[in-house]
This record gives sequence, C-alpha cells and structure tokens, in this order.
Amino acid sequence: MKSLLLALQFFTIIPVHKNLPMERRSITGMYSIFPFVGVVIGAIACLILYFEWSPLMSGFSIVLLGILLSGGLHMDGFIDTSDAFFSYKDQSKRFEILDDPRVGAFGVMAVVLLVIGKIIIVSEVLAASSFHWIFILLIPYFSRVILITLFSLTSSAKTSGLAYFFKQKMNGNVVLIVAACHFFIGVAAVGWLTDWFIAVTFAVVLVVFLCLFRSWILRNFGGVTGDLLGASVEVSEVVFWLTLLLLLS
Repeated sequence: MKSLLLALQFFTIIPVHKNLPMERRSITGMYSIFPFVGVVIGAIACLILYFEWSPLMSGFSIVLLGILLSGGLHMDGFIDTSDAFFSYKDQSKRFEILDDPRVGAFGVMAVVLLVIGKIIIVSEVLAASSFHWIFILLIPYFSRVILITLFSLTSSAKTSGLAYFFKQKMNGNVVLIVAACHFFIGVAAVGWLTDWFIAVTFAVVLVVFLCLFRSWILRNFGGVTGDLLGASVEVSEVVFWLTLLLLLS
C-alpha cells in the first residue's frame, strides 16, 4: 500500500496527503507497481468512449487526460530532453540544459509536433473498425514497463537529482524481474483480448524500442536521468499507437 501511494504521489495528480517513508522496500515497490499507474490513467481515459464523440475529439481528450493525470511530468521530461539533444552541445552543456527550468525553441517545436502527431494517430486508430478499447489501457501500461526496465538496466548519468536518489534506493534486480512479468502479462492480455499477431508485434516493438532508446541515451548522455525516463514514456506511446495504426489499417 505504501508503494502504491508513493507511485500515485510522485507520478499522478491524485492527491496523497501523507508523509511516506522513502526506504528501499517502498521505492522498489513503487517502481514495480508503476505500470499499473498507466492502467489507471488508461481506465479513466476509456470513459471518453462513452460520450460517442468524433474520433478527433475523442483522440484529443484521451491525449489531454494522459497529460493532465500524470501532471505533465513525462511531457516535461520530453521537452527538456528535446532542448538538450537538439542543442548539439557536449554532454556537460546538455546536462545544464536539462536542469534549466526555462523552455527553449527546440523543446517547444518538439512538444507541439509530438502532441499534434499523437492526437492524429490516436484519432485514426479510434476510427478503425477493429479497434479495441483495451489498447487505451495497455499502451500507457507498456510505456511504463519500458521506463522501469530502462531505469533498472541503465546507470545514472548524474550524481544528483531525484532519479539518482531513487536509483540508489531501488533494488534494480527485483524491478527488472517484475518488469519482465509485466511484459508477459501485457502481451498475454493483448493476445487474449484482441489478436496474437498484434501481441507478438507489440512485444517485438517494445524490445526493439527499449534497445534503441537505451543505446541512444548512452551515446548522447552517458546514462539515464529523470527527464530521459519521462521522454521514454512519451515517445514509446507514440510508437505503440503508430504501430497499432499500421496493424489496423
């Protein structure tokens, strides 16, 4: 329960007015349970389908709810990551940009393209005759499976910050094992409720994206930070929605 409350406190806007212990067991549990936070966000977003709006309006609402319910945390990470990467500076300068609270031009352009692109892709998926509502739950779930796996496998790029603090507290091996369990649960759910070809495709996309994104952050940043983890959630969700669009077309 403490781990669940910590996850809600740090990764959603759900108010948890309680001082919770930041011990190793609780932090490990927080990341282990984190993919289910994505399911909760997806479940709330599923309520949009009952209004029978147009695909475009529904797509916009689903994307908006995803941003609002997570407190814009992952979107903020994507913006900072875009600013740092597209600066084409050395690593030390990129870390300065990541820590800078101001938003640069590259961050603005990147987030506009990301949000507009995501709305269009989600809208097209919703308009497909073979669309299943379960994907609204499972895509945020899979994106957070990627985050905890990436966090477990990758060393910290900095020796300060919240991500570094959690990295020192977390039992990475336990979280990695739980992430593997989440992976198989998610793939099984997709296969059982929709189609096994889609499930296998999602599994392949998840593994390939994880490998490529991890390689990218190691090459450009030398390790993981909180902003990079947030960016992994936003980018992977777009990749999953785009994959689904191609499969349903």
